[in-house]
Amino acid sequence: MAWWEQWGRDEEKMFEDALVLTEIDPNRFETIASYLEMPLEVVKHHYDALVHDVELIESGRYGTTDYQDHADGILSPETKHMEKDKKRGRPWTAKEHGEFLKGLDEFGRGDWKSVSRKYVKTRSARQVASHAQKYFQRQDMENHAKKRSSIHDMTLVDDNDVDVNE
Repeated sequence: MAWWEQWGRDEEKMFEDALVLTEIDPNRFETIASYLEMPLEVVKHHYDALVHDVELIESGRYGTTDYQDHADGILSPETKHMEKDKKRGRPWTAKEHGEFLKGLDEFGRGDWKSVSRKYVKTRSARQVASHAQKYFQRQDMENHAKKRSSIHDMTLVDDNDVDVNE
């Protein structure tokens, strides 16, 4: 395999930038070859390979690769902020917590998959386990009355009613 067939991410980025900048240039490939300091045949070959790859991806015959390190370098601060917001979880509702307590009562500590499947259907087993960890930490805390109230203060009482300990 020739050296020019093993382009790194930096060379790929330069090539892509050059493609955008020369979109209406009648001598597009000559300009790109000059910019990249590569032979014209190499640039044309690489372009053909890129077009072929795009066609494969668009047809669904080939998946895409997630270049996290690359994406971080080109995202605007606004987009990065939006990405962070997407990753944040949503708070548990009192209803979800009540269902969690019922599941905890039936299945006991540790069977979070069953609790999530039967009781808290809006949350994954991993989310239920995380919630349980916070719940038990809150229950074990001394002087929690001095802290602000939390959904983790709710407990299950007789007849599957939920009680808020304040």
